[in-house]
Amino acid sequence: MQPDSLEFWINLNLPSVLAEWIRDEHKLKAKTFSELDFENTKDYEVFKMAALNPCVVVITTKDYDFVEMTELPGSIPKVLYMNIGNVTNKQLKEIFDNHFPEAIKLLSKTNSQLIEITN
Repeated sequence: MQPDSLEFWINLNLPSVLAEWIRDEHKLKAKTFSELDFENTKDYEVFKMAALNPCVVVITTKDYDFVEMTELPGSIPKVLYMNIGNVTNKQLKEIFDNHFPEAIKLLSKTNSQLIEITN
């Protein structure tokens, strides 16, 4: 699968600027949960919608609930779990710059449904 077939959905627990970085610096599709109108949507519903989406959705989140959902049977979306605790946007950018290129490779070139970024 090509990286440009991925679409990143950025959870509300991450700053919306993350979607901008993905679009601007990596030229990939990215939308925030707000842009998708998911502010009041339960995590499981988001997960099901992502699994049914024609794009290869990568839910990008700090919410461990999504990690647990990757254990469910059936068609599941990919999850990029940002296991980084509370960080400033500047720290997030540094972590992201250091780890995102490898995460893209793993998401697009392996069958891994879950990729974890830690600081």
